[in-house]
Amino acid sequence: MIQLRKIFHRGEYRIALYFPVNGELKNKVRKLGGTWSQTHRCWYVKYSKEKYNEIQGLFPDLEIIADDTPPQTQLPEVRVVVVLPAPATKAVPVSTKKQSPVPLPPVNHLDKQRIVLQDDIGKYWVLTIPYSKQLLERLLKIRGVFWSKKEKALMITRQLAVKTKVEALLGVANLLPTNFNQPTDQGNNGMGEIIAAMNNADAKTILVHLPPVAKVIEQVKRWQGVHYSKTRLGWMVPATPDVLANLEMLAKESGVGFISRLPTGYVRKEYAPNLKKIKLTSVVATLQDRIPVQVQTYAYAMMDYLMAKNYSDNTIRTYTNSFLLFLQQQQYRNPDKLTEKEIVRHLGEMMYRGLSASSAHSLINALLFYYRTVLKRESFELVLPRPKKEKKLPAVLTMAECYAIFNTLKNPKHRLLLLLGYGAGLRLREIVTLQWSDILLAEFKIHIKEGKGNKARMVMLPYSVVSYLAMYKELYKGSTWVFEGQVKGEAYSSRSVQMVMKKAVKLAGLDKKATVHTLRHSFATHLLEAGTDIRYIQGLLGHSSIQTTTIYTHLTKKGASGVQSPLDNMMNQVNNKRLPE
Repeated sequence: MIQLRKIFHRGEYRIALYFPVNGELKNKVRKLGGTWSQTHRCWYVKYSKEKYNEIQGLFPDLEIIADDTPPQTQLPEVRVVVVLPAPATKAVPVSTKKQSPVPLPPVNHLDKQRIVLQDDIGKYWVLTIPYSKQLLERLLKIRGVFWSKKEKALMITRQLAVKTKVEALLGVANLLPTNFNQPTDQGNNGMGEIIAAMNNADAKTILVHLPPVAKVIEQVKRWQGVHYSKTRLGWMVPATPDVLANLEMLAKESGVGFISRLPTGYVRKEYAPNLKKIKLTSVVATLQDRIPVQVQTYAYAMMDYLMAKNYSDNTIRTYTNSFLLFLQQQQYRNPDKLTEKEIVRHLGEMMYRGLSASSAHSLINALLFYYRTVLKRESFELVLPRPKKEKKLPAVLTMAECYAIFNTLKNPKHRLLLLLGYGAGLRLREIVTLQWSDILLAEFKIHIKEGKGNKARMVMLPYSVVSYLAMYKELYKGSTWVFEGQVKGEAYSSRSVQMVMKKAVKLAGLDKKATVHTLRHSFATHLLEAGTDIRYIQGLLGHSSIQTTTIYTHLTKKGASGVQSPLDNMMNQVNNKRLPE
């Protein structure tokens, strides 16, 4: 059964298609020229008789829903939803006489006092008017005029032609201002301007409008705590002096103009975003875009509990994605009504399709969390067949290979971050989040505050790095981060560290596939070869279980090549004629 519905999207009427994930149906809709709408969570095509006929040809079994009927958000079975007006059951004669348009109500009846011009959003004027269906339809036919559900107002493109038409239709002269959205050609080669304005919704952020310059946009979108707002039609950046200075510097380097409309005292140092908050905000925003309407109640409840229990952003991402995958396979049924048998069958199907053991474990943990924590079934048990996890030995570098990698690096920052990664056995995330306050020079220790699983620990600060660290601090006078990024006040990116390692391995001429984490594996292996107790190594690495650390016993020279094969022993005795008969 296919359902059809008419929607108004991007200034025009469309034929919308709502359906759960279904590859075959999605391919058919794409053949029609369908486009995905994130706003309406559906596929849509042009609203025309030709497209409607094509739909009838592809989907013969159609159910047409009237305009005022809300779309079904939870269907008992897999369906496609598209909404059009119901076809007439009886032919109606059409008059050939030209009909005059429906007259608009006089402007006096519109109540001019209720026509309000709001603050500009991006390239739009925002206008609220008294509701009139006829007037609204006329306004929306003007190219450059749109309706915003979020703002509950008209979005009018700041152009002279649009201003003239809107004012003529409303019968109100000089209603809209003259701050047209036109790129200036003074001092920036006509490329536009970076405009920093107040964000009325959040005083701790700046609303930034960027010119259509790829270099500028790519730079800003990589800054910490930055995200794009579809409702405000601009970029939200932290309202700190460093960020404002970076915007001005970026404008100068890119050859575009810079305008600050911020009042005195708007930017403050204390508005600098918390790194944990940045990551959680990014993860939540990404997940919300992926959650279908049918399962928002279940998925949002799970995310709320995960954040309330202070789980890391990686755990929230993994658990929620696993849970969404499970709900998708169950055709978005209510998880509260699923039986254990159905859950086990689902897991078996996923493993049959090639799901890795790690993903399967994440899926089981996510389900147990949902049933025990969200649904408050503390005694709930799922006797699930835990898949056997594949055991893979990590790659390890020799001391000579590690030295060759460090020796290729001439940049002090690049060299130091790899030296600390190996010398203290740090994870990639621990390297980039290292702060100067974490370096305890007097004790020759490093305080890792945000380790995996939110576990803090103390690790060694190599003596050979202390003098190098002091010299580095004189060169790079960062206030907070040991490894500051290109943007003032922000930490070095993980991707940049990975690229440094990749380049160093290539310059060293190594054939091994080595990453930053390989240095951590090498650190543990070399300590074990030197006779360090495995319990100490466990503490330095931050492992919860000793079993995780014992994998390095298989990588040491003593374990891998230090034991002689009995065959070699036998052949040696034969060659030396010492084998007893």
